[in-house]
Amino acid sequence: MPVSPTSSHLSQPSRSSTNVSEPLSELTTHSSIESYEHSATASIDTDDWFAQFREDLDIPDEPPTLEELEYASTLHVYDAQGNSRPFSSFYKGLDAIGDRQLILFVRHFYCGACQSYLKALSESITMQTYYTMRVPTSIIVIGCGSPALIPHYKTVTECPFPIFADPTRKLFKALGMGWTVNIGTRRPEYMKEVSPPAWLAEQFRQMGKTKGHKKFKGGNWLQIGGEFLFEDEKITWCHRMKNYRGHAEIETLRRILEIDYQ
Repeated sequence: MPVSPTSSHLSQPSRSSTNVSEPLSELTTHSSIESYEHSATASIDTDDWFAQFREDLDIPDEPPTLEELEYASTLHVYDAQGNSRPFSSFYKGLDAIGDRQLILFVRHFYCGACQSYLKALSESITMQTYYTMRVPTSIIVIGCGSPALIPHYKTVTECPFPIFADPTRKLFKALGMGWTVNIGTRRPEYMKEVSPPAWLAEQFRQMGKTKGHKKFKGGNWLQIGGEFLFEDEKITWCHRMKNYRGHAEIETLRRILEIDYQ
């Protein structure tokens, strides 16, 4: 059976070493976490300004090599309480839940595009659909911000699936996800009712409502994510974002998961 959504279960690869046993309290002092991009202007109100940022990132959708996946498997992610677990525990060993695992990498925790994506995903793959998939499949979300913002993110997105954080972004890099300033030329279906100005304004509104230093811990605004499907401890399908609104469409995920062919 897939993992219960309410349970805690649920660029170029970096070859720099990581102390995976490093506690979060020490890890959060790292300059890699403190170097978030949190300066921008909220005065934009037309699509025209965004035209200069509309060339998709040239990044392939080939699965990582065995060596790249092996390195990624050793990296740790964190839950909302700051507890760490190795990435490999999601898709191999006794902690892996389901016959398949769909792992979604989202952008910073204030990104309205990714929030819209998770809302659309939750509306399309309801709990009834989730628990009755022909092949039991866990769905897991990983963002690049501080674990302390996970509760805020779950509230905003109403996402029932487990959410974790990779604040150093080492896992994003290891799996080949890049960074860009490109918002994309096409408004995806999951954002059909959200314009770029409204999307940007909402991000700053959420930051303004967040108290204390956490408002600057949403994650690097240039980082983009992707989607990876694991089966038998291997990546059988993946998609990497080419721009800020470049998640695989929900219809694509339903097709990959064979939801409409059961």
